Amino acid sequence: MIKGKLLLISFVACCVSLIFVLNAQAQQTLGGITGTVADSSGGVLASTTVVIENDQTKLSRTQTSSANGSYDFVNLAIGTYTLTFTHDGFETQKIPSIVVQAERTATVNASMKVGQVGTTVTVEASPILNAVDTTNGYILEKDQIENIPLPTGSFTGIAILSPGVNAELSSGTGANSGLGNQPIWANGQRDTSNTFLLNGVDASNLFNGKSTSQVASARIVNNTGIGGAASISSTTAEPLQSTASPYLAIGQALPTPAPETIEEFRVNTSMYDAQQGSTSGAHIDMSTASGTNNLHGSAYIHRGTDALNAAPFFYNADPNIPASDKVPGLHRVAAGGTLGGAIIKNKLFGFISYQHIHDSDTEIGSSRVAVPPGLTNDRSPAALAALVNGDPTTCTTQPCNFPFSSVVNPTVGTAPGDISPIAYGLLNYKLANGQFLIPSASPSPAVNPITINFPENTFTQGTAYFLAHQAVSDLDWIVNSKDTLALKYYYQHDPSIAPYAYSGSPGFTQHLDAGSQVASITNTPGAETEPERV
Repeated sequence: MIKGKLLLISFVACCVSLIFVLNAQAQQTLGGITGTVADSSGGVLASTTVVIENDQTKLSRTQTSSANGSYDFVNLAIGTYTLTFTHDGFETQKIPSIVVQAERTATVNASMKVGQVGTTVTVEASPILNAVDTTNGYILEKDQIENIPLPTGSFTGIAILSPGVNAELSSGTGANSGLGNQPIWANGQRDTSNTFLLNGVDASNLFNGKSTSQVASARIVNNTGIGGAASISSTTAEPLQSTASPYLAIGQALPTPAPETIEEFRVNTSMYDAQQGSTSGAHIDMSTASGTNNLHGSAYIHRGTDALNAAPFFYNADPNIPASDKVPGLHRVAAGGTLGGAIIKNKLFGFISYQHIHDSDTEIGSSRVAVPPGLTNDRSPAALAALVNGDPTTCTTQPCNFPFSSVVNPTVGTAPGDISPIAYGLLNYKLANGQFLIPSASPSPAVNPITINFPENTFTQGTAYFLAHQAVSDLDWIVNSKDTLALKYYYQHDPSIAPYAYSGSPGFTQHLDAGSQVASITNTPGAETEPERV
């Protein structure tokens, strides 16, 4: 019994330690509003009652301005707020629609006029953004994000809008592109020097800050021993499946919420504060949406096909590819929906979303390999021997087709000149669908000869798939005016399947499994204290 209690105490102690460690590493996802209250002559007004109210959830807090007329609301959730200033002998002033952004403190100064307290004056004010710290960056809000065209829905297409940030253009929407995350360079720093956060939780790769879903760098592809030019095989002209970690492509495991679920997107590039000094590149932080008092939702579907595509250069030039397959098949469908609202009005709010991506691509899914010219579906010993020896009626010195080989006997055995039982078995092995493991050569005599430009003489069409399941959930509870609790969870699972990534022969399908899960719990126990986050 005592041993069981000790184990329980040890477990609780470990959990508490873990919470403190996670809390120390978490970033700020809340904002604030500060300012000074003065009269029309510029004199500060102490003891002014300042009330702030969230326009979406009706969360309300109250302060009294200090002796120097200042007020300061901290730990405010992302959204728009209304400030109300009340002071005896002065007109009540109301400033609506003040935008609060994460990691930013808006400065809103009030100038009150002498009058009756019962008289309310509404003032349109433009807050002085980020006058509290020196961080240089760029913030996009939900309505701006929804108006930006993104071919794959990747946030990397948004990051380039920040000054000093560059990213590669999307190379396509096929299975090899996956989520479509591109490398990002900020102020000349390497693309490994970035930090990525989702809802304040560090979601960067364990080893570096890369964000690439696929790599087209010839330097990296060559290091694997199979690349000739960028993303092109050195033995055939087919594209490589470069969405795997050997190519430093780790973007499929990077949390990439759908644009429809992002509430705010932030890119800080220099002059970071104390909580953002881990890397020298861009600090990219995304906040997912939350529920409000208003019931809101959406449903959408995006579809792309190869209907308007032209044939790729190497496909068009390769005589081994039939005319009907010159334009590789490509179908990408992204469908999803969102739903948010109040579970208990002014008290408990929820938000959920789901998106599914289905991408089928024959360009990365097809195979081109070199087999003995003249190899047909007749794999009998006599046919295989004739393949090497040639036609004795037209060839006097055998073997005619492969002069550096020995004459092959039309028998399977281990004697000199016999067909190896292992080779015979491989040449005759069929898959479950009846297809030969080693495909037959192109039947057209015009394309049978192997050339330097196209060293293969087979083309086997296949289909590669990229699938993604992405879900967002959020629960916000207003305990009271000074105590709030927010729970956020993001789930992503995005495997890719390529039938010929490992081998040009069928039956060796590559399965790359990737994904991520990010959870955060944010509690603000008091209006003037730092939030607790697990």
